[in-house]
Amino acid sequence: MILGSNQSPSDIDTMIMVFNDTKDRFVEQYKPINEVRRVALQRLNEMCSAAKSWHFPAAKINETECREFIRGSRLLADASMIDGDTIEEKVITAFKFLKRPEIRAALDEKLQSMIDAINNETDPRKILAIATDEISYLKAADDYENECPECKAFATELPSSSTVRLVFYSSANCGANSLRRLVNLLGQEKATSETVFDGTLSDTLYLARPDMIDVVGITGHKPTAIEKLAHEIHSLWVPVDRSGTLPSPLKLTASKIPSVGSFNETFENVADARAAALWNENKKISVFWSGGIDSTTALVALLKTVPTNRLSDLTVHCSDASIDEYPQFYADHIDGKLTVAKTPLTKTPTDRYLADDMFTSNTTKEIAKALKTSLVVTGELGDQCFGSSAFANDQDRISSTVDDFLAQENFLDIRDQIDALSDACPIKIKTVPTLMWWWNFTLKWSEVRYRSLTAVNDPASFANVRHFFDTDDFQRWSIANDNLKIKSTPASYKFTAKDYIHTFAKHDTYRDEKLKIGSLGVRWGTPLAIDSNYNIIRAGDTSTNLDLVEARYGDRLKRYVTCL
Repeated sequence: MILGSNQSPSDIDTMIMVFNDTKDRFVEQYKPINEVRRVALQRLNEMCSAAKSWHFPAAKINETECREFIRGSRLLADASMIDGDTIEEKVITAFKFLKRPEIRAALDEKLQSMIDAINNETDPRKILAIATDEISYLKAADDYENECPECKAFATELPSSSTVRLVFYSSANCGANSLRRLVNLLGQEKATSETVFDGTLSDTLYLARPDMIDVVGITGHKPTAIEKLAHEIHSLWVPVDRSGTLPSPLKLTASKIPSVGSFNETFENVADARAAALWNENKKISVFWSGGIDSTTALVALLKTVPTNRLSDLTVHCSDASIDEYPQFYADHIDGKLTVAKTPLTKTPTDRYLADDMFTSNTTKEIAKALKTSLVVTGELGDQCFGSSAFANDQDRISSTVDDFLAQENFLDIRDQIDALSDACPIKIKTVPTLMWWWNFTLKWSEVRYRSLTAVNDPASFANVRHFFDTDDFQRWSIANDNLKIKSTPASYKFTAKDYIHTFAKHDTYRDEKLKIGSLGVRWGTPLAIDSNYNIIRAGDTSTNLDLVEARYGDRLKRYVTCL
């Protein structure tokens, strides 16, 4: 008997037994390539169909019920059809279900690409390997319509404002699409029509939401040097460089950096003078106090300089969180002594899901209201004068050398632009805190100047805004006193301002231990942008519906595109 004559091929569908070259035994040989392809395609379709049905079965939950739960209109007790015991578990299940049609479509697209690969391949071993690559097929469920890691996270995790922001860090176009998907999923855009804008748009913007890049028609956008640096200092809007060194993808304008000259005023003198000037406007004052260092500095200055019989003109807007942040100051200097307006806090419900509001906060709403009847004083731009929250509580960044910090991989391809921006700084940059102060001072100034005003509907209200640190003298002090912003520890951040507060309030613990806390509750706002004529550029409820934007502005927003 010839060796192998009684054996069957290992894969009877794609192989046959044939004589070897010496005719002394039977060996396996692939059938003609077209037959191998036919079998491979059949196997591929069977594998993919079974995997899709098992891992991502067709709807078994009612889509309406899922949307109602996600939008907060269906109670936990009425969501028994959605898997999970807690609100979070159920909402994740609902999100995954609502994304399932997209995932199944992505799997179908992956199947087609595998079919094309089989039809184009001539090696039978590779053809059969493609037909059994279930891992690659299922991976498309994570990768659907996405190339960047941030997009993949948004597609596979519980969507939120935080995950969308990360998508923008990778691509303005991807971020804009993800934002629209989330708005639609949450049912936040309810407008169905829009009126034509009949005002006069300026040629530049003060503030622009990051999806404005996509709205004006810039496609394939990847973060430029200015955007990458802005992300390092936790910028959420499109940045503009006040030094004029780095270009922006949009036509943005910002206030100029003043020259220092022979400036030598102390922080105390600058703060007291600023407060006195505010009182001299002879208007009621609403100070938004968070309990943090910047807004407390503003309130202390106003209390130090209050004219006789004018204390009743001062209203302190705060929340329970403000009091918790600095309870001693509230007890000693506010409670029972000043007019207080409590900003309501949104409580997390226990009977339903409440989606994070990406566009407005209670604080920005209260600021918009107060602007109608008084000067509004905030602690905004304090971070820009002192440095950045991006390093304030990070000992490693405080202690790192500039060279080590800039050796990070994400800076390598923009090092020339970083050096150019550093060269534009009016002082020598020797430390990481100084470096990040400069980025904050020049790239984020305009954003912070307008971000708390995104709930304003009447452009005339902008005339009543008074960010406490928004003066030339505070900027001059900031440039001239680099050594008075931070020492060598997180607790020393803004020590000069804390000393100023301590002289008035006498609270040692606050002076010695207070750390930076983000308290504004920053949101993007419903406007797409604010232009330099103070036009509030918005359409619909969220400015995310492109049809509504076009109905209101046509192609007029394209004027804000720059040529990079």
